[in-house]
Amino acid sequence: MQPEENNIYALSIADAMAAMMLIFTLVLLVLALRLGSIQDKTTEIERLHRLLDAALEHNKNEAQQYFSMKQQIYQALLKEFSVDLKKWNARIDKNSLAFIMENSKNGFEAGKSEVPPEFRAMLDQFVPRYIKVIHQYGQHVNEIRIEGHTSSEWGVNLAECQEAGSEVCKKSVYLKNMRLSQDRAMSVLNYILLMENIGDMAWVRSKLTANGLSSSHLLCGKQKVPCLGNHSELENREASRRVEFSVRTDAESKIEEMMKAKNKRP
Repeated sequence: MQPEENNIYALSIADAMAAMMLIFTLVLLVLALRLGSIQDKTTEIERLHRLLDAALEHNKNEAQQYFSMKQQIYQALLKEFSVDLKKWNARIDKNSLAFIMENSKNGFEAGKSEVPPEFRAMLDQFVPRYIKVIHQYGQHVNEIRIEGHTSSEWGVNLAECQEAGSEVCKKSVYLKNMRLSQDRAMSVLNYILLMENIGDMAWVRSKLTANGLSSSHLLCGKQKVPCLGNHSELENREASRRVEFSVRTDAESKIEEMMKAKNKRP
C-alpha cells in the first residue's frame, strides 16, 4: 500500500467521515431540540389545562350561584304575588323573572300612552311590594327594566297593508309601535317616580329604566309563548300587548362578559 500521504483516497475518506459525523451531530441536535420542544409543549398544554379547569370550575360556581339566585327571586315574587296574579291578569316567567302584565285588564287604550286609572291602581298595589322584594337582592341587581310591548298591528289601514306584505308598511307599523311602546314604558316609569310610599327611592332611580320594544317580542297561541318564524296567523295580539317588569343581575353581566371573551378568542 502507498503511504497515507500519497494515498489519493485518504483525504476523501476522511472528508466523508467528517461529513457523516457532522450529519450525525446535526441529527442529534435536531432530535434534542425536537424533544425539548415537545417537553415545552407538554408543559404548556398541562398549564393551559390547569387554567381551563380552574376557569370552568369558576364559571360553574358562578352559574350555580346565578341560577340559585334566580330561583330565590322567583320564589320570593311568587310568594308575594300569588293571590294577585289572576286578579291582575299577570304572570311571572320563571326563566326570565319577567313580571308580565297584559293589557286585556287594566291596560292602555289602543294607541294611547297615558296610564289609565285602573292600571295606576294596580301599580299602586304592585310597585312598592315588588321593589321591596327585589331590594333584598339589591347588591346583585344592575337594572330593573320596565318594558313596553305591542302587537304587530296598527290601525285598520296599516294592518291591511301589512297583511298585503308591503315592507314599507311593515316598517311604518313597527316604528309607530316602537314610539308607542317607549312612551308607555316612560309613562309607567314617571308614575313610579312620583310615588311616595317606596323605600330607598334613590336606589330605585339608579336601577329603573324604560324600554320600548315595539312588536319585536310577540307572543303566540293560547300558551302565550314567544313567536317563532311565521307568526302572522298564530300571534296572540291580546297577550302581545303588555308591560313587563324584569330584573338584570350582575351574574347575567358576568356571563355576557365571559361569552364576549370566548367569542374574541382565535
